[in-house]
Amino acid sequence: MYKKLSTYHLAIFSIFCSLFVFSTNSIHAETEPMQTGAYTIQNIETDLQNSALLMVLEGDSAPAYTIYELFNPSRVVLDIAEAKLAANITTTDLLPENDFATLKISTLKDEGPEITRFEITLAQSHTYKVDRIENNLSIQLFPKTGANKGESGQAGEEVAVKAASSLHDIVVRQNATQTEVLLLADSPVKDYRHDTVTDRDGLPDSMYLDINNIDGSELSREKHVGTSLDKIRVATRGSGVRIVFDSGPKGLFTYSVESAPQGLLVTIDENAATVSKTTFPASSSVDSSTASASPSAMPDPTLEALIDSSEAALSSEPQSPDQTTTAAEAMQDSFEFSGYKTKRISVDFYKIDLHNVFRLFRQISDVNLIVDEGVSGSLTLALNDVPWDFALDIILNLKNLKKEERHNTIVIYPGKKTFAWPERATDNLSFEADIEVVQQEALIIQQSMNIPAEIMQAKELLRRAKIEEKNDDIEDAAAFYEQAFKLWPDNAKISNRLAALYLADLGMNAKAVHYAKESLKIEPKNYQAALYAAIALANMDQVSGAIEYFSQSISGEPPMKEALISYAAFSEEKEQPEAALNLLNRHEKVYGDTIDTMISKARIHDTMGQTQKATEQYKTLLYSGYQLVPGLKKYIQGRLAMNEGQLVQ
Repeated sequence: MYKKLSTYHLAIFSIFCSLFVFSTNSIHAETEPMQTGAYTIQNIETDLQNSALLMVLEGDSAPAYTIYELFNPSRVVLDIAEAKLAANITTTDLLPENDFATLKISTLKDEGPEITRFEITLAQSHTYKVDRIENNLSIQLFPKTGANKGESGQAGEEVAVKAASSLHDIVVRQNATQTEVLLLADSPVKDYRHDTVTDRDGLPDSMYLDINNIDGSELSREKHVGTSLDKIRVATRGSGVRIVFDSGPKGLFTYSVESAPQGLLVTIDENAATVSKTTFPASSSVDSSTASASPSAMPDPTLEALIDSSEAALSSEPQSPDQTTTAAEAMQDSFEFSGYKTKRISVDFYKIDLHNVFRLFRQISDVNLIVDEGVSGSLTLALNDVPWDFALDIILNLKNLKKEERHNTIVIYPGKKTFAWPERATDNLSFEADIEVVQQEALIIQQSMNIPAEIMQAKELLRRAKIEEKNDDIEDAAAFYEQAFKLWPDNAKISNRLAALYLADLGMNAKAVHYAKESLKIEPKNYQAALYAAIALANMDQVSGAIEYFSQSISGEPPMKEALISYAAFSEEKEQPEAALNLLNRHEKVYGDTIDTMISKARIHDTMGQTQKATEQYKTLLYSGYQLVPGLKKYIQGRLAMNEGQLVQ
């Protein structure tokens, strides 16, 4: 292994003590660039109906966008990457006159990439929904509750669009006689139907609930119970959710469903005989007032699709070329009906550490991920265009791991272990939100972009490079950084780190110049890279090139202190004392004097024969209050005695 060099060029030794503090540990905080092309908004259509507003942004390609909410005042922010407004669109008076929403459009040019922002200030009485329909973005603003009154004061038409309720959690209570499942919501749930399906080869008997016009995104996709009710599974279905209750091995349980003040309550009788194994047709709907299931004859094909694993599509017979589209659509339907509706990713892991895989899923999903210390190992996995949680489940199966989900948190632990969530107030099925806290904290919901496989591989190489650096194996670290830079060529922090390693640790000035210039191609105002290039060129005695990059390195406002000191040392070495003094005086003006800059000034005045100024500078240093090492103090006193003797003569 190639260890760190023990000597440095005399002119730059003191400089690198500060440079490495300036540059170390910055690469791994790099934010992934959004991978997208330009998106032109060709037209903006708006339609106001009573108190509901629809705005459609018509684009020429699929947009890359992020949505989040801000409070005080309540705002909805839609950021679209690399979006341009067509020339015929004006940014004023886009919304029809109304009393619940205003719109502000701005462009953030300093972002990477450039962002066009639609910021909608929304009244507390309204909520919103944003959907992508092919190349267009649909923004709906509508009242949270009920019907509106007409302008005349008489009862007007009922608003067609209503704000959806939300399901927050699945609370299970058990005793010897019954199992209660409360689907916790922010209001009583009344718009629902339930049915059963039985006698399916190899699959458990099940009861399912279809709840309309409700958001179930907060619920865990699967929850194990272990009584007559084996487990509960959740999947989005249209504008609502479908919740499947799988029975245990003894057959379908006896149950009742009723609306509750906190949502919807399902009660399962643990002592009653099981429901006879008959099936119910897809057309048979059980009204919300029905207490238990009624017999029928045919299974619900939609439920079958929901319950069957997507493995059926993966293991199907090879498709002929003219069947490719149909197979892809079938795969998509299979994922969605199986509950896998998260962001899709393409991954290519080669012997990657499991903890780094889980960190990647954390970045993609914005879900809190806790991994038990007993989880270890690596894997190789290549998947194309699959939901990230589908990839996670595959890894869990391969590595004999388990997961538990609740409250936007996933806990991953070895299969041999057990895990229980901490319980609090289990006897209280309701909760009351602290409105002041909610208003103080900005609720941010962001949609993460898929991360390219090249960047994931680069991050793994950066991790390995960091380990080699800690072990002082600098040559190996540089090799890993170089591989990472080839995969991630627009990350200037990688090329900066390479320039620093080749300059200070490996003494390869030519390579330091190369990577410094690569950084400057990405970021023309990267003053740190300019300084690396200047010092390396100075070490190679390429004076004109060094001057060019030194000048660039001090062109920031304020200029880098390391660059001012380095340029001054270079100017003094090249017998340009006036230039060196100007640089040191500029350092004093911006950052104040240091022991090094004061000694340099005194020494330069001595060299120029300016004895009086040199004497004043030595005295200033001697009485500055800085702690001077004995040798330096003795040197200053000697110079003072010599200079004062010259002045007396």
